[in-house]
Amino acid sequence: MTPPAPARALAVALAMVGVGVIYDNLGSRDESLAIGVVLACLGLAGLVLRETPRLRRALEAAAVLTLVLAGGEAMVRRENGIAARAYADRTMHFVDDPLLRYEMKPDLACDKGVTNAFGMLDVPRALDKPPDTLRVACLGDSVGGDCSLPLDNTCAALEPILREARGDRPVEVLNFSVPGYNTMQEARALEVKALRFAPDAVVVLYVVNDPAPELAISHYLPGHFKFEHLLWSGARQAAWKILGGSIDPFGGLLVQLHESPQSWDAVVVAGFDRIQAVADSRRMPVAVAVFPLFIEPAPPEYRVIYTKVTREAERHGFTGVDLSEAAFKDEPLAALLKPSRDMIHPNARAHHLAAAAIARALLERHPELAR
Repeated sequence: MTPPAPARALAVALAMVGVGVIYDNLGSRDESLAIGVVLACLGLAGLVLRETPRLRRALEAAAVLTLVLAGGEAMVRRENGIAARAYADRTMHFVDDPLLRYEMKPDLACDKGVTNAFGMLDVPRALDKPPDTLRVACLGDSVGGDCSLPLDNTCAALEPILREARGDRPVEVLNFSVPGYNTMQEARALEVKALRFAPDAVVVLYVVNDPAPELAISHYLPGHFKFEHLLWSGARQAAWKILGGSIDPFGGLLVQLHESPQSWDAVVVAGFDRIQAVADSRRMPVAVAVFPLFIEPAPPEYRVIYTKVTREAERHGFTGVDLSEAAFKDEPLAALLKPSRDMIHPNARAHHLAAAAIARALLERHPELAR
């Protein structure tokens, strides 16, 4: 049997790689689908067209690019795995609960803060509720569990506001936020952790990546192919900084999360269902505060997300608080950002504004909490 010409063999390999990438995108699509289509078409062209020097050079260039991307993918996955394991060993530990999956370690130095004996980024707390104390369970992810703001996160800032509303009677806002948690994990934290403290109300700090089913512990990289996704993300971020609001810095990923049944229905709606079941059984009011992306101008599709989440919270009988309107509408963006200009994790002022907006909405709907 005569072996195929090198160009034909290269075309077969590229076509197979392209089909594999396309297949990987069947469940959920990302930017790699375009690469898969290009490789598959180029490979097929190499098989059916007459071989020319130009076609051969195109196939060779595509093969070199594919090898570079494959090498980058292997490197990124390896280094990211090392970083994730190191973070987990230092900050988190896994638990047997299949929904909760992991939690913060107790008595842990965490940037500027320290977790308490229950693994909460909070001051020391007792399990038994002191007499005449209003207890609020605060659920969230890395926004509520921001170790750089242990005394200035929304949960901590909410406590003195509610205490003042109660005429200086005792209030405890217990921070059960854990970096990386999605809505379902927050609901599970309410069930297995927060309820032990007999809370009187619940506050959920909702962030736009909360529908993600697989945020893992930390160092989660989205996309079917991590290295390629990092390249695309970097290009999008650069384009966004140059062109502004006409570019989505996340390339539609957050919008997809809020439209996909695997994330919106199975994570957010199902998580709200579980929180509602607990709240109804204990007659506890619930507030869901939706944190916006801290970018300017905000793409209109994100405002649709904030409204969708707020309405879903209200549909469950919760107090929905769109913080983009209730807390930050008249604030200049620069006043809400850390020096790093992190678009997800705002500064202390933003957290205090959020806490004030949550308290207003919660007390307006449930004035009995101030009695």
